[in-house]
Amino acid sequence: MKTILPALGVAVIAAASAAAQSVSLAPSYGSITLDSGFLPDPYSVQMRAGGNISVSSNVNGSGVCRGYIADAPDFNLYYGAGQFELFLSAISQTDTTLVVRDPRGNWFCDDDGGEGLNPGINIDRPASGLYSVWVGTYSSSAGLPPATLYVSEIGFGPRPQGIGLNPSLASNYGSQTLQTGFVPDPVNVSIAAGGDVDVSESGLEGCWGYATAAPDYELTYAAGNTFDLYLSATSSRDTVIIVNAPDGSWHCNDDGAEGLNPGLMFENPQSGVYDIWVGTYSSSAGTPPATLHISELGFGGESAPQPTGLLDYNLPSNYGSVSLNSGFLPDPYNVQIAAGGNIDVSETGLPGCWGYATSAPDYELTYSAGNAFDLYLSATSSRDTVIIVNAPDGTWHCNDDGAEGLNPGLMFENPQSGVYDIWVGTYSSSAGTPPATLHISELSFGGQTVPQQSNMLDFSLPSNYGSVSLNSGFLPDPYNVQIAAGGNVDVRDNGPDGCWGYATAAPDFELTYAAGNTFDLYLSATSSRDTVIIVNAPDGSWHCNDDGAEGLNPGLMFENPQSGVYDIWVGTYSSSAGTPPATLHISEIEFGDN
Repeated sequence: MKTILPALGVAVIAAASAAAQSVSLAPSYGSITLDSGFLPDPYSVQMRAGGNISVSSNVNGSGVCRGYIADAPDFNLYYGAGQFELFLSAISQTDTTLVVRDPRGNWFCDDDGGEGLNPGINIDRPASGLYSVWVGTYSSSAGLPPATLYVSEIGFGPRPQGIGLNPSLASNYGSQTLQTGFVPDPVNVSIAAGGDVDVSESGLEGCWGYATAAPDYELTYAAGNTFDLYLSATSSRDTVIIVNAPDGSWHCNDDGAEGLNPGLMFENPQSGVYDIWVGTYSSSAGTPPATLHISELGFGGESAPQPTGLLDYNLPSNYGSVSLNSGFLPDPYNVQIAAGGNIDVSETGLPGCWGYATSAPDYELTYSAGNAFDLYLSATSSRDTVIIVNAPDGTWHCNDDGAEGLNPGLMFENPQSGVYDIWVGTYSSSAGTPPATLHISELSFGGQTVPQQSNMLDFSLPSNYGSVSLNSGFLPDPYNVQIAAGGNVDVRDNGPDGCWGYATAAPDFELTYAAGNTFDLYLSATSSRDTVIIVNAPDGSWHCNDDGAEGLNPGLMFENPQSGVYDIWVGTYSSSAGTPPATLHISEIEFGDN
């Protein structure tokens, strides 16, 4: 017996050759979603191998694959690929084989690629999505013997005992969310270093020391374009630092900071979760007191000199918050506030900023940017006011008279998505706290609503026929939803520009989609009547179609689709059509109900 195509360690066959086994059937032994960097590694599943389908005759007529498998997959793996290879293997007392279909539709087969008579498949550049896995027997007479399937990013089969660092466990000393530009800097956390896990046996290359299984601290970090991220520790004993970064990669250091203190610098850091362990270099060190330091300025625990009277975006905003998607209505969005405060902004150390404001922001805007509009933040008042904004990347922006007269205004060209913390201050301390209006707009400065077409299609309303979350490579494809098309909103007069037909105010369906790099996204509808489709995409843009699919059926193709929420309306072309039955189709293959 031998592994086919030994240079690859696996046989790869065209998707068209698969016939008997059914990827659309529910897996016999369940499914799991694993993202790159998962722990524990390997992930194992107990099952029975074998079945009554001869792989050589049904998967590939040329006989490249071997063994006997079941019709339904034994297991479904939904995998989020990263920087690692993917290893799928099985172990049994009986001679077993493996058959795998990847998210791209490729088939992989192996007989003895693992240890002994055990199969193993190594995919060096795995795609994200669904992997359907069958564990077969080489001989039809083997029956249905017990077997264990292993999913790993390190190698075939079970791992040695001793791994223990598990970022999914609750952190020992809590967690914190920080946005770039945070103050005070550094953030210091008192912990006890060390633990009973020998990190050198964890399988993490270049890592060592002794730590607990659970991380000591969890940092959720919103990165910007200005600062690097420094994670370090100080202690009277020799310590190490271990970090699992947002992309699942592991980073370790012993003496990167001063003396025997460890430190890791993340250049151009990612946003996301950093799980952090502070271990001891020696098992004899016990669990000595230590301090973890989180900084954008450098290693160590000395706080950088900070001016007094800081503007602190971590404080709750004085007048509330709002989340707006690009294309929001009404525009401008206006907020009544009292300007000013007792903080002299010129003494905060923010270059080019001045005036008097409160420590807490006056308002917090969470903004989902699109590709069409700039963002205008301004204020109007009977007194001379200033505006100060901390943008999603942590940068500060200040203005005095950028809008009309003595009114301040800031325009963000090609704005970022994320949180904008906004202060409206007074130019003079003697102005007190006069009434003012904050204006949030994508059209211009100031408080006058710009005449525009009303839009009664409201994606913030609950969808009429529910919602679904789908990952790229989803099955079955298409995903079909039975709905009633149409409604009482004349979209031509009360909807997005360039759209038409009749629909309800609420979307008919809401799709939350995790895009990959392989497939386009097709949204279409079929009905006995002439229908239209209207979609609000994740970036806030609107898309409409009448007859883009076959006949009078509408269809929209999103090339290189975005991840996020797609709110979908299926309307009728004519008001006289009423609310006819229709089917919404969500597909990565083509339009219609293929």
